Amino acid sequence: MARHIPGPLYYEQQGASGIPMLFLHSTPDDHRLWMFQTAHFSSWYRCIAVDFAGYGRSPAPQQGVRIVDQADACWEVVDRVTSGGIIIQGNSMGSMVARVMAAQRPERTLALIISGCAYQPERSQMKEWGERFRNEGLKLRREQILYHFAPAHRELPFMQWYADMLCALDNLSTVESIVAMNEALQTTHPAEFGEGITSPALLISGSADRNHPNAPELARRIKGCEYKVIEGAGHSSNLESPWEFDAYCIEFLKKHGLFPG
Repeated sequence: MARHIPGPLYYEQQGASGIPMLFLHSTPDDHRLWMFQTAHFSSWYRCIAVDFAGYGRSPAPQQGVRIVDQADACWEVVDRVTSGGIIIQGNSMGSMVARVMAAQRPERTLALIISGCAYQPERSQMKEWGERFRNEGLKLRREQILYHFAPAHRELPFMQWYADMLCALDNLSTVESIVAMNEALQTTHPAEFGEGITSPALLISGSADRNHPNAPELARRIKGCEYKVIEGAGHSSNLESPWEFDAYCIEFLKKHGLFPG
C-alpha cells in the first residue's frame, strides 16, 4: 500500500479491451475531468480514470502525503488491471504524478501525454492556494475549477455546469485533502522535470494557460518530447477543446504505433 494513503484509490473504467490508458486529474478536480477523453478513447483502449487520494470517492490522504505517494497508489490501480504496459495521460497535478510514474517504471510506460503543465522550479502559487483553502473553505473549490479555464470561457454554460457538477460531490475530507496536496505540490521531484523518463512523450499546452510561457522549457527537458499548442484554451484544454486535444493525441499515438484505429 502507498505511504500516507490508507486504502485503494477509486477508479472507473471504460472500454473492455485494448491497451490500458490511465487518466490523472488536476486539483481540485476529480476523474471526471477526463469525461470526453474516456468516452472517446474507450473505442480503442481500456480507459482507467482515477480519483487521487482525497478527491472524488477515494480515501483521504494522511499528513505528509507526497506526489510520489499518489504515483505509487496509481501503480497499484494499474496492477489490478494489467501487468503489462500502459499509456499515461495527466493534467496539471496529474501531469506531475504521470511523470513520476513514467520514471518509476519506464519499462511499463508505453507513452506519456501531459497537459496543463510547465517548467516550474518555484511554486509559491501552490502555497497561496493552500492558505486560501484553509481560510475560505470548500466554497473556493468552484472558483479554482473555473480559474483553470481561459478567461473568455469561464462564464459559458458548460463550464459553469462542470464546476457545479464537481462541487456536488464533496466529501468531508476534501478541504483538508486539497490543502495537503497543495503542500505536496510545493516540493519538486526530479522526474517532474523529465529525469528518468524514456518513453515517447507529448506535451499539450493551452495558449491561455497561466503556465503556457514556460511549457516549451518543460518539453525541452523531457527527451524527445513533442509539443503542441491549442490556441485560446486554458489550463484544462482537454475540456475546452476536446476535438483538438484528442486529435493531437491520436496523431502522436499513430506515430509511435500505439493507435489501433
